Amino acid sequence: DEKNRGYALASVWNEGRPVLPSAMVTHNWGNLFLHLVSAIVADALNRGTFEAVANLLAARQIATLKRLLQRRGTLRKTYWVCAFSINQHAGICAGFAPSPPEGSEEYEAWLRGTLDSVTGETYPLCSCSEPKYFSNSPVPCEMNKFDDMMRLLAHRDAGFGQVIAVDAQFDLFNRAWCVGELAEARREGMSQAMQLRSGRDLAERQEGLRGLRVEHMQASRPEDVAEILAKIPDKDEFNTALQELIF
Repeated sequence: DEKNRGYALASVWNEGRPVLPSAMVTHNWGNLFLHLVSAIVADALNRGTFEAVANLLAARQIATLKRLLQRRGTLRKTYWVCAFSINQHAGICAGFAPSPPEGSEEYEAWLRGTLDSVTGETYPLCSCSEPKYFSNSPVPCEMNKFDDMMRLLAHRDAGFGQVIAVDAQFDLFNRAWCVGELAEARREGMSQAMQLRSGRDLAERQEGLRGLRVEHMQASRPEDVAEILAKIPDKDEFNTALQELIF
């Protein structure tokens, strides 16, 4: 049923026309959507933190932000964001990841991820007819190709870079797929621009961030962690590079 198919939001926005991005955005799904958008806008404005942009967005000062972007000539700058650019209807729209054992910290984190952070209600599931493909169907699956996408775009455009939209809790650095994207960007020699909410957040969490290790990252599926770790042969060298990126 074509009327009940699902499409990537970027395809809808661009009316099916392919549009090459100038940067990709690495973000974790636990981040606030306001902060994700603010980080992208702040990058386009060449700012290192996004708190001021978030305040303007929260106050619905959209026209002010558009004027600032127009002055910098970046209002039409394009970004690749997995939430928009991957067809979520071809994967996760109809259900949640398998739940960890009840009573565990992992279960509590999983449960929070099933709830709307504003209303506290369980996210509604989609009933579209789009076929679903996961990593057990590696060819049609869209969610297992971030490194291929990054490699292709980096080779096509030497200026293609990575924007790292860091959540206020810095959970991004513990998420396997986010770490995998950081590693791939470094492998391809891409520029990496980190967007923090504020320098204050970094100062307050500095001690914990000093102890970050790629070996400790997490994912909904343990096999994802193993797959990504296999792509990082020198863990110590990567951990050192990660510290240099953050600090």
